[in-house]
Amino acid sequence: MSNGITATVQRYVDILTEAGFKAVFGVEKNKDILIDLLNVLLPEHRRVHDLSYATTEIPGFTMANKSVRLDLRCIGEDGTRFIVEMQCYRQLNFFKRCVEYAAKLYDAGSEQGDGHEYDLAPVYFIGLLNTGIPKSDRSDGSIWGDRFVSEYTFREKVSQEVVDETIFLNFVELHRFKKELHECVSLVDKWCYSLKHVGSLDRLPEELRVRAFERLFEACEIAKFTPEEKLRYEHDMITERDYDNIIYTAKVEGKAEGLAEGKTDVARAMKAKGLETSLISELTGLSVEEIQRL
Repeated sequence: MSNGITATVQRYVDILTEAGFKAVFGVEKNKDILIDLLNVLLPEHRRVHDLSYATTEIPGFTMANKSVRLDLRCIGEDGTRFIVEMQCYRQLNFFKRCVEYAAKLYDAGSEQGDGHEYDLAPVYFIGLLNTGIPKSDRSDGSIWGDRFVSEYTFREKVSQEVVDETIFLNFVELHRFKKELHECVSLVDKWCYSLKHVGSLDRLPEELRVRAFERLFEACEIAKFTPEEKLRYEHDMITERDYDNIIYTAKVEGKAEGLAEGKTDVARAMKAKGLETSLISELTGLSVEEIQRL
């Protein structure tokens, strides 16, 4: 006899989690979906026709004796390099981290045998953000309004001239995207709606029935994962929930106890989980030097 309660089973992964992002965009069989997304966000002359996945480790770059790994790194057929990341949590020095990662990758291009010609391929950092950019100010409605896509690069201050393509940081602030599906007109709008809501939907909306979104929803459907893909996704989700719990514990213990020993234990656990030193410092109140000594 039914008790009248129907269990809700999640059909699609939540791309606004690191586990969901990697499960969809981190596998080469879905590179056509990544290409579609990049082409919506990139300037017209940088359209991507094909790309190859590269190691997510930045060569020759270590921080705190650990290799730095990106969410996703790929190379266009013309040599343009892309870093694509999903950022779920606020980080105190997030913008500086993005600049450093992109700069290191740009500098790595000089090691490809071009001598001293400096004919380096540009680097585009694409950040899908489910949180704000620390220290950024979006309060001026005349400039930002309901904008949620921003671009940072080297420009002449007055003329806004870009002499050459070097490093570009493009951010899609999904937390600022508030449109309902019927309000989405542009492809950027529809992509943002899909990225933000796919994990809570039970089917592909009729308004999104074009090839790009059919492929996106197909790649997000958990039931279509291979056993290996499902196992990896579930493992990553457990790890991500551990992160959430550690952050919550750090805040609670920091308020309730205020003891150096308690903070040290939490910081040690966070470090073991691979959280960045700057984030651990922000959450626990310990200095970067104290955390590095743990």
